[in-house]
Amino acid sequence: MENITLEKIDILRERANVTYAEAKEILEKHNGNVIEALIELENKQKTFTQNVAEISNELTETIKDIIKKGNVTRIKVKKDSRVLVDIPVNAGVAAGALTLFNPYLLVVGAIAALATKVTLEIERPNGKIEVINDVIKEKYEEVKDNVQEKVKDVKNNANEITNNIRTEVENKIEQLANELKNVKE
Repeated sequence: MENITLEKIDILRERANVTYAEAKEILEKHNGNVIEALIELENKQKTFTQNVAEISNELTETIKDIIKKGNVTRIKVKKDSRVLVDIPVNAGVAAGALTLFNPYLLVVGAIAALATKVTLEIERPNGKIEVINDVIKEKYEEVKDNVQEKVKDVKNNANEITNNIRTEVENKIEQLANELKNVKE
């Protein structure tokens, strides 16, 4: 096992934006190997944007598959009972509609679904409506968990910094009190 040094901990803190405790823990897990620790931290730290992009891609593929499997007359994005976006789609323009609206509508739809709980619907010619929010539900939970973890990390960092500052101030006050006591004597 390689030594776990403050230098290695500082490298992880600087490059992966983790706390001292997290850096020490991951180094211990990888027997002091900084590169292995960095690789694991990098794999864990997917950004919110990457998660939304994944959701959007999955949503796009699901809509494409639904359109390919059968006739679709409309794609709707709704909030409560209000229709935010209503795109008519028929067999002749299905591919074109996806090409035109795919980069913008579906990213916006995925973000909106995450942020405001909108409903994404596919309407069939027979009037049947399929709600496809289930496609993003699982990813939403993953993103939510990541955000909660980051918030927890920020709180822990803030508490650590606050405690360090408090300790430094208390030590300084004690030192000044001792110096003042020595001057009076």
